[in-house]
Amino acid sequence: MNDKKIAILERALTRERAARKQAELILEKKSADLFGLTQQLKVSNTKLEELLTEKTSQIQEVFENIIDAYVVMDLKGNILKMNDAAVDLFGYESNTTSLNVIKLIYKEDFEYAMLSYKELIKNGFFSNYKARIYTKNKKIKWVQINASLILNEHKKPIAAQGIVRDITEAENAATIIKEQKRELEIIVDNSSFGIILTQFGNIVKSNEAFQNLLGYSESEMKSLTIKDVSFAKDFPELQRYLSKLDAGEIDDFIINKRYRKKNGDYFWSKTSVNAVRDQEGNIKCQVAIIEDITARRDEKLTIEMVNNVAKSILGKTDINEIAWELTSNISEYLGSDDCVIYIVDYNTNSLEQIAAHGEKLTGEKEVLNRISLPLGSGIVGRVANTGIGEVISDTSLDEHYIVDDRRRYSEITVPIVFNGKVLGVIDSEHYDKSYFTKAHLKTLTNIAQLVALQLRNAINLIEREKTEAQNRQLLKKLEISNNELEEYAHIVSHDLKSPLRSIYALVDWIKEDNEDLFNKETTQNIGLIESTLEKMEQLIIDVLEYSSVTSERTVSEAVDLNDVLSDIHQILYFPDHIKLSLKKKLPIINADRVRVQQLFQNLIGNAIRYIDKDKGLIEIDVEDKNLYYLFSITDNGVGIEKKFHEKIFKIFQSLKKGKVSSGIGLSIVKKIVDLYDGRIWLESVVGQGTTFYFTLRKQK
Repeated sequence: MNDKKIAILERALTRERAARKQAELILEKKSADLFGLTQQLKVSNTKLEELLTEKTSQIQEVFENIIDAYVVMDLKGNILKMNDAAVDLFGYESNTTSLNVIKLIYKEDFEYAMLSYKELIKNGFFSNYKARIYTKNKKIKWVQINASLILNEHKKPIAAQGIVRDITEAENAATIIKEQKRELEIIVDNSSFGIILTQFGNIVKSNEAFQNLLGYSESEMKSLTIKDVSFAKDFPELQRYLSKLDAGEIDDFIINKRYRKKNGDYFWSKTSVNAVRDQEGNIKCQVAIIEDITARRDEKLTIEMVNNVAKSILGKTDINEIAWELTSNISEYLGSDDCVIYIVDYNTNSLEQIAAHGEKLTGEKEVLNRISLPLGSGIVGRVANTGIGEVISDTSLDEHYIVDDRRRYSEITVPIVFNGKVLGVIDSEHYDKSYFTKAHLKTLTNIAQLVALQLRNAINLIEREKTEAQNRQLLKKLEISNNELEEYAHIVSHDLKSPLRSIYALVDWIKEDNEDLFNKETTQNIGLIESTLEKMEQLIIDVLEYSSVTSERTVSEAVDLNDVLSDIHQILYFPDHIKLSLKKKLPIINADRVRVQQLFQNLIGNAIRYIDKDKGLIEIDVEDKNLYYLFSITDNGVGIEKKFHEKIFKIFQSLKKGKVSSGIGLSIVKKIVDLYDGRIWLESVVGQGTTFYFTLRKQK
C-alpha cells in the first residue's frame, strides 16, 4: 500500500468517525430524554400509558436500527440490553442476564477500562474510549466506545448506556501502516544510497549513508541547506530544475552534480529528486536519492580523455601544437581555471611556459605574460626536480607556491618523464581548495606517459635542427680548441716544467755551496724562491688536471663511493685533531672513478685546510632524490663570507692563497659536477663552518 492510498484511507476514517460521533451524541440525548420521560409518565399519570407505549415503541425502533452496537448496563456492569449489532459483535444472546462487561474486557486493557469507568461516574460520560475486547468465542477485537449515564427524575444515575463501534479493521490497517512505515525507515536508514528529505531548500531528514558521504552528523545535517552542501558551479542548474518542480511543470528529475564534503573535498553524484504534493498539488517536500558516481565517472572520463589526447596529437611533430592540444583537453577534463605546459631547458636550468589555457591564454594562442622559472623554484620547479607528481589542496599553506597571474588555492602538477629525464611539466590550478583528487593525478600521470615519447621526438627535432645549423662552426672551433689544448699541454709539460726544475736545482746548489756564507735574511729569501717554484709547479699540474676534465675522456663504471672515501683517507693527510665521519653509507653510482675521486678529494682537502678548531670534524651525507643524489660535505672551519660563494668556483680564485693552494681545486670540482648534469652550492657561517652541497644525476 503506497503513501497516497494510506493518506486517502486515513482521511476517510477521520470523516467517518466524526459523523458517527455526531450521530451517537444525538442518539444518546434522545434516548436519555425518552427514558426520563417514560419514568415520569409512569409515576405522574397512568392515563398517559398509551402515549408511553407509543414513545417506548419509538425508542425501541431507534434502538433496533442503530448500525453500531448499543448496550445498556447497570452501574455494576451487568448488561441489561443489547441491540442486534451488539449481539453480532460480542457473540452473546440479547436475553443474556448473567453477562458482565468485565468478562468482555481484554486483560491488558483492564486498568485503562477501570479508569474510564471512574471518568464516566465522575463526569457522566466518556468519549472515544479505545480498547480491546474478548468475544464469546475468545476472539480479540478493537472497539471505540462513547458512553453516558442514565439518570432518574431526581437526576441520580441508575444505569449507563454506550455505543460500541468495531474498529478492528481500521486498527489493523493502522498497524500495517505503522509497520510499513517502520520497514520503510529501515530500508532508508540501511540504503547504500544517500537519501534526504528537504523543505524549502532545508535538509529536514537524512539517512546514515548521506551523512557518511558528506562527513556530517545527523544534527549537523539538519542545520544545512542544499546550497550549503552543493558545489557552487552546479547549484544554478539544480535551482532551474527545482523551479520547474515548484511550478508543477515536472514531478521529478535526475541530475548529475557535485556535493561538497565537510572537509572541503567533493564527489560526483547521480541525484534523483521526487516531489511530494498535497491534495491541492502544492509541494510538501522533496525526496532525493543520491548515488556516488565519482569513480564510475572518473573512469569514463579518463578513457575519453586518453582517447581524445591520443587522437589530437597523432602525427603532430611541432612541440607547440602538441602542448596546445594538451592544455585544451586537460582543462576540459578537469574543469580547471588554468592549465599551463612547461618545457625544461637544461641549458639554462629553467622551465619555460609554451602553452596555456584559461586566463593565461590570449586570442591568438599566445601565453599571456609568459614566465620562466629556475629549476627547483616553485611547486612546478620542485616537481621538475623530483620527477614526482603532486596535488596541493591549499596553496596558501605551501611556501613554494608562486603567484603567476593570480592566486588559486588548488594545484595539480605532473612531470612529463622520458627515460628517467623530466622533459616538461603539466600544471593546472583551480580557485577552490581541495578541488583536485588522486584520480585526477592518476589520469594526468597516464596522459604525461602517453605524450612523453612524442614530446621527446618534437624536442629532438628542434635540437637536431639547431645542432645541424651549428655543427660546422662547432666542429671547426673544436678542432682549433683541441689543437691549442694539445699545444698548450706540450708547452706546460715540457717548456715550463723543465726550466722550473732546473731553476729549483740551481737554487738548491747555491744554497748548499754558500750555506755558511748567507746571512739569515738571504736564507729566508732563498726559501721563498723554493716555495714559489713549488707553487708554480703545482699550478701547472692543476691546470693540466683542470683541462683534462672533459666528457670525451670520461668512462662509466660502477663506483662504490665508500671505497673511494677509504682511498682518499689513505691519500690525504688528516691531522690528529680532525675526524672524518659518514652519516650514512654512500651509494654505488655509475661514473668515472677518477673524476669522482677528484671531486671528493678536492672538497675534503679543502675542508682540512681551513679547519681552525681544536677538534675538527668533517661530515659526509647523502640523500636519494629519485632522479639524482644530493651529497653534502660539512666542516667546522673558518667559514666563507656570502659575497665569495660564487667567486670560489672560478679558476685561479682562492680566498687564502697558500703554499699548496693554486685557486683551481674548486673550479675542478665545479667542472666535474657539471659533467654529471649536477649543481653545486654552499651554505656557510663565518667562524662556525661550511657545507658544500652538490648533486649527481643518476646515470643508467
